[in-house]
Amino acid sequence: MGLLGNIERALGVWYPDKDTEPDDGNPLVALAFRDHVIKRLGSSWSATGREERELGEPDLLALRNADEIRFDLVTCYRSRMFVGEDGEAYLPWTTQEIYDKYLAYAKAEGNPFYVIFGLHGFADVPKFIFVVPLDKAVIDLKKSVLQQYEVPEGRVLL
Repeated sequence: MGLLGNIERALGVWYPDKDTEPDDGNPLVALAFRDHVIKRLGSSWSATGREERELGEPDLLALRNADEIRFDLVTCYRSRMFVGEDGEAYLPWTTQEIYDKYLAYAKAEGNPFYVIFGLHGFADVPKFIFVVPLDKAVIDLKKSVLQQYEVPEGRVLL
């Protein structure tokens, strides 16, 4: 993380003005971020998006070409975080019902399962990317946990 990113964090860029209402639920935003993730995976991966899927199933399947291990991925772009009553920023990204379905799917399939978050910036060029193991990606993910999984630009996602 560069100096500018550290300054932005200190100034609160992680959670901009509370009156701003982003359009994070727009399906085009989700597709743009998923495409960004596929590009970031690079040529050592074969990845395909899943348009038709049940709730609780990953939206991206990635095969690591070197050993043909499949990874199940959920991509999630959010333009901002929220501040909880305890004063800590958090990222709400799904419901408990859907999270439980993700966990059941991961257990049944037995593949590595990650949630890839894009935060701030734009869906096709997010400022921050985090790759969080599903079991750590609770529905209201606290900033202190999320920061542990940041993948800076130029580093391999998985």
